[in-house]
Amino acid sequence: MNNGDESLLTFIKSTNLNNLSITTCNNMKECRNRLSGYTHENWDAIFLNAEPKMEEETPKSQNLSAAFLQIVKISDTPIFVVTGKRPVSKWDKREAIRLSGGRFYELQKASAQLYEDIIAEIENTEEYRIRKEYGRVIDFYVGIEEGNTDVLLINLLKNLYKDDLFKNPLIPANVRLILDKVMTFLTNTGILHGTPFIGSNLRECSIELGKKGRVVPYHVQRCFHSCVDIANNGNHQIPEESEDNYRKRIGNPLFVQKQITNCKAPYLNMALIYDLLNILYWCASLDNSKQ
Repeated sequence: MNNGDESLLTFIKSTNLNNLSITTCNNMKECRNRLSGYTHENWDAIFLNAEPKMEEETPKSQNLSAAFLQIVKISDTPIFVVTGKRPVSKWDKREAIRLSGGRFYELQKASAQLYEDIIAEIENTEEYRIRKEYGRVIDFYVGIEEGNTDVLLINLLKNLYKDDLFKNPLIPANVRLILDKVMTFLTNTGILHGTPFIGSNLRECSIELGKKGRVVPYHVQRCFHSCVDIANNGNHQIPEESEDNYRKRIGNPLFVQKQITNCKAPYLNMALIYDLLNILYWCASLDNSKQ
């Protein structure tokens, strides 16, 4: 991501950096909006002009420091400070090196080194490793509907490598969001023509899929049943009333969130994510078949 430096655009066109997806921003306000998650995007690296454009009044000598601090407050994405044809002062150069941990590049002299360093940095990121390992299901998920991004799924998969996965009560709710899109996809393909997904009937759709043994493999049926039951129940907060009163009114709910937060089901979230991956992998195969 560039912050308004046309020389970087020329650099991109003249090197094999153009095999990366580069998005430009005209000022720091636009940059902050993209990094803060409003556009639901993930970034592997940030190119920051050594002379960034600030929308607020800031002494020119402080622009780089102000821009850098604004970025690191909302993102831990590696920042590469770059300058084009116009040279920067010795003070700005020292400041850029200090802030970026040495990631400062004068494009007229170090374009090849920048390319090598940015590729090495990207390949060392968690997002890159996840995309490489789960590329097939991620590609399917991104293409499942127009305008969809990989942010929700990648952030969910990141949990597989976190120490608090076993007690994270938000996993079922995020799985539920992805299941909604999967059921919409299966409705659009005609597989759920008998029970189309209308936004609130995940369980009914799961039951319908269980009747389609000639289309839906048995292990995928079971993954749907498990995912839907756990995600549906785990998507609801435990009521404030006593558990005994709630059982008398409703019956015997799963209380998935309570099981997770109390560490009584330490492998449930992991199993839920892997069931979802089985579903997405099957959907990707279905999407690529002529049948």
